[in-house]
Amino acid sequence: MPGSLPSDIQDKDKSPIYSASVKDAITLIRSIAPETLVETRFIDDADGYTLAAPVICREDMPGYDRSWKDGFAVNSRDVKGAKPENPAILTYTGEIRSGYSEKKQIKNGECAAIITGGPLPEGADAVVMHEYAILKGHSVEITCPVILGENVIRKDEDAKAGEVIYQEGWVLRPQDIGVLAGFGICTVQVRAMPVIGILSTGPELVPADGRPARGEIRETNSYLISALCRKLGAIPKRYGIAWEGSADLSHLLKTAVKECDAVIISGGSAHDERDRTAEVISGQGKLLLSGLSISPRKKMVIGEIGGKPIIGLPGHPASVYLLLLLVVTNLIQAMKGADAHGLLKEQVIAGVDIKSHPDREYHIPIRISGDRAYPLGRKAGMVSILSQCDGIIHIPQGSTGIKKGDVVEIMDLTCIRSPVSFPGIQ
Repeated sequence: MPGSLPSDIQDKDKSPIYSASVKDAITLIRSIAPETLVETRFIDDADGYTLAAPVICREDMPGYDRSWKDGFAVNSRDVKGAKPENPAILTYTGEIRSGYSEKKQIKNGECAAIITGGPLPEGADAVVMHEYAILKGHSVEITCPVILGENVIRKDEDAKAGEVIYQEGWVLRPQDIGVLAGFGICTVQVRAMPVIGILSTGPELVPADGRPARGEIRETNSYLISALCRKLGAIPKRYGIAWEGSADLSHLLKTAVKECDAVIISGGSAHDERDRTAEVISGQGKLLLSGLSISPRKKMVIGEIGGKPIIGLPGHPASVYLLLLLVVTNLIQAMKGADAHGLLKEQVIAGVDIKSHPDREYHIPIRISGDRAYPLGRKAGMVSILSQCDGIIHIPQGSTGIKKGDVVEIMDLTCIRSPVSFPGIQ
């Protein structure tokens, strides 16, 4: 696991932490994440899965020297010094066609027509492109020299036998599936996708397809959490709404813990008497963290029941989304045996002054207009803020804020970066 926990978080038998940084919350959540089982999958059913073992190239690829241009296979020594006014004259020996072909050989002073992908004949070490060659009956005039290996892919240039193509922890993408097929690797060892239980709590909630009465709101967070789980390669399993307080939540949580690898609860983590999530987790397991020292203030709880992580989030959808991206993504990736996904970052200009208190770190949702970033309003309960949010500005603890016109880095919410750099083919 990356990094080490502060001493007060390392000891899980101590009282829960009530004010942790985002970094500490990430370290904690990754330290308690159980890795999922290893399974073998065919590559056409492995997109989005995380490799549980390195993928090793079994043979030199492409396995033979081949041309990557249409032209004529030559020995580079035979065309040294060739120019339009003094071309090299070579004997034409025929054409190398696509598909399977017997080994062909050219001798000194000879050449053969070749297409892109065609196997290079013995005796040839380069390819002259068509635009620098003129076929005249049984001879070819070459008007430009080539050097050894020019326009040629060597037999092990794509990959060498025994070379690691993908490291353990790599999250497979569609283009990776194509690479594996091209290398003749049709099955891979991967981590099973974690099953994430999702609960919502609150007497004010009604189903998304219901009609709220005065004082009620539609339940939206389970849909938001489910969508992000699927995007990150996890299987969401919704358990509905706990309307009847702690007893109802406790019953649903017991069921979810039995059936899932981790559980996320939304709506029961507040700063008042409604903070049921911490109470229920403590009753069934161990509460490890309760609260983040960031602004806008977020109440998040992290606990463990039977070796399974339990995450409690607030009810406001914008706060839920922010905490999912900053913290919970790390849980899913750790369970899959992968490093943390990073949010793509870009630079923009602050459109207004953004003040902050030096005693806290801030994560400010922003919208982008042109090349300018503007903070979004923070009125709790406004669902539409999600559609306006283009990114997040992080203001670290110790800073007094950002001035209008400053170049700032934002975390882009539209795309999540692959967790590790490409390790294999160069």
